[in-house]
Order: sequence, then C-alpha cells, then structure tokens
Amino acid sequence: MAKSIVVVLVLLQLLAVNGQSQCRFSQNPPCPPTPTGLGHIVLVHGAGQGQWFWYKVVPKLEAVGYNVTTIQLGPSVTQAVESIENVSFWNYSQPLFDLMECIDHKVLLVAHSAGGFDIAVAMERYPTKILAAVFIAAYMPDTTHSMSHVIDQGAKYTTGEWLDTCVVTSGNNTWYFFGDDFLESKLYQMCPPEDIALMHTQKRLGSFFYNEMAEMKLTDEKYGSVDRFYIVTGDDLTISTDYQYVMINNFPVKDHKLIESSGHEIMLSKSSELSAYILDIAIKYSSYFVTDKAAGDATWPSWVEMRAKPYSVLHGAWWF
Repeated sequence: MAKSIVVVLVLLQLLAVNGQSQCRFSQNPPCPPTPTGLGHIVLVHGAGQGQWFWYKVVPKLEAVGYNVTTIQLGPSVTQAVESIENVSFWNYSQPLFDLMECIDHKVLLVAHSAGGFDIAVAMERYPTKILAAVFIAAYMPDTTHSMSHVIDQGAKYTTGEWLDTCVVTSGNNTWYFFGDDFLESKLYQMCPPEDIALMHTQKRLGSFFYNEMAEMKLTDEKYGSVDRFYIVTGDDLTISTDYQYVMINNFPVKDHKLIESSGHEIMLSKSSELSAYILDIAIKYSSYFVTDKAAGDATWPSWVEMRAKPYSVLHGAWWF
C-alpha cells in the first residue's frame, strides 16, 4: 500500500512538471517584443564592466513604464586571458548587433564610456531603428576622423596612469584587466562601499580595440543622422570632464547636461539624477511610441510618477 502511494505521488509530480513552461538555459536572450509601455531603452556598458552596473537605473526607468534591455558585451567574467586571441570588436559587440537585427521597433540607445563605440557603430548600421543616442561620459566619435581619434585626443587629458592594471596584448588588440587600486581611485571613487564590493566580484577584461577603431570611419548620412545627447560626468578621472566637453564641441550634440560630483561610474554614484536625465530625453520622443497614453499627448509628462514596482527589492521606495 505504501509503495502504491509513493508511485502515485511521483506520477503527480511528473505531471505537474510537464505542465509547467520549459526552462531556458541559453545564454542568448530572446528578441524583445514590441514595447507595450512607453517605449524601449537599451543600456550598453563600457570596457571592463558589465550589464550588472545598471542595476540602480533599470528599475527607475521601468517604474515609469519603459521596457529596458541591458546588453552584456563579451568576454565573460570567467573567460581566461589565453582565450581572447580571436575576440574582435565585432564578436565582442555582437549581442548589441543581434538585438538591433531582431527588433521591429525603434529604441533609445544609451551607452557609457567605451560603450560609445558600440552604439556609434549601431547607429551607422541601423539608423532607422534608433530614436536617439545618449552618450554618458562616453567616447563619441565624429564623422571627420577615424574612430580611434577620440582615444588619441583623450589621452592628452589624462595622466595615463593605469596603476595596478594588468595590460596584455593578444591577437590584434590590447586588453586591460583593471586593478583594484585603479578601479577604486579612478573609476569608483564616488561610489558607495557596497557597490565597490559588488564591483570586485564582477571584474572582467576590457579592450578599446584601438587598431580596429583606427580603420573605421562613420558617415554623416547614417551615424550623423541620428540625434545625439551627452551627459557629462563631473570629477571624472577616467574620461576627463574637460575632454567630454571637447568631444561635444568637436561634434555638437542636440543637448548636453552636467551631473556634478558624480565621477565616472555615474549609474552607481548618482543613479537618480542620471535616470531623470535619460527620462527627460526619452520624453522628447514620446510621440514616436505607439501607446494609448503617450502618443501625441502634449500633457503626457504631467502624469508620470517615479515609484518602485510592487514587490520589487525597492518596494515602498520613492525616488523623486
């Protein structure tokens, strides 16, 4: 009798499992559907970073009603230095290009630091799928010089001290594994200690793909046709605040904003101000989003509230 009960229970459990949706173990996320909210914002990280460091920004944008996708560029956290010989700018950036290929709608592209190169190429390749691009303390190439020009010019505004960073040449590219002293004193110096502790668990290799950038040039007809915005980071010791203004003056943008005393990793040190600026830009394109509330509604910004999603880790928190 006891054995029969056990058999029945096992069968019931199997039926329950078969009735559930199948688990997905693929590293490649499915193509995002057409946005059902206010629109779609895509966030791209910089060299040696990862999609994780948008974790304070994503819930703020989603709380307003935007679909948000964070792109994870390669290589992975666990990838060994010996295995990066064949990693190029193109396969490193493939996750962003895959997303742009599959979507059937326009997006607001947002990039930080060296992620500016990735969205610049995406703007060149997919200009009709991009509402606008936001460069946050990012390298912003122009259409006169090769893409490496902004790296060359930026070097004049920094000390060039990599401190304890490990620098390795592999294949056609130079890779950087940022050291703890460099990260804490040059990149994360304005960030709270818990974010610095998290960063230490997420460090990865990064490259500026200088040799490839030197051979690439963007066009006015494609890249230059997309509206560009720039968010300047105050007290930036990595991509100098002064140099960010040089790039803006060299290749003027539609608008720019300064967030003071933020340091380079602004999405961690000043996430609320950064999110507000991104939303200010997104609102400019609200009429492009096909939604019941936003499309063509001149009063749309008045009813937007920034609040946490129910049952989220920020439940009950009000940001503004």
